Amino acid sequence: MPADKSSPSRARLWPPVLGRAVVALAFGAVTVFWGHPTTAGAAWAVAPYLWFLLAAEVWLIRSERPAPGRASALIGLVPYAGAAVLGVVIVALPSDAVVGAAGAAALALVGISDVVRGALSRRASGSGVSPLARDALIAGVVNLGAGILLPFFAASGPHALLGVAGGAAVITGVLLVIAGLSLRHDAAADARVA
Repeated sequence: MPADKSSPSRARLWPPVLGRAVVALAFGAVTVFWGHPTTAGAAWAVAPYLWFLLAAEVWLIRSERPAPGRASALIGLVPYAGAAVLGVVIVALPSDAVVGAAGAAALALVGISDVVRGALSRRASGSGVSPLARDALIAGVVNLGAGILLPFFAASGPHALLGVAGGAAVITGVLLVIAGLSLRHDAAADARVA
């Protein structure tokens, strides 16, 4: 069946989805294999992760054509930009408390953004529903959960903080790899049919 003109093209969506997956999995790998991180090291691991998440979200929103509504774009960009600013705070004031609190707020912002965008996409009527609606909801819940849990691990040190944030990143990374590869497969099938 040819792609509906009102829904985002799978051919344009899969690269930014896989891009975000790579960002999440790279951060997750750092958190898994770094045995004894310092607080400053944890800050410098979390902050670029938040900055690259913003870049991936900008890429995704630019790839959604027809263009997402203004409200949808703002719901996607403003929380991610807030998370990126919190990344600057984390690097500027590296302490377990700041990494825990600012990291929690950043992950919660990212999670809320994904949940809201996923829910709005699912509520849309017709075939214009984004093929990423369900994946956005799941990624949002995972990041929101990590954001809620992170402050409880601040007293345990940077290794625990990276473990919680990295665990969420690995889960969302794997989910988004599957979503991106599925979109790529579907785009190839759509091209063969058209």
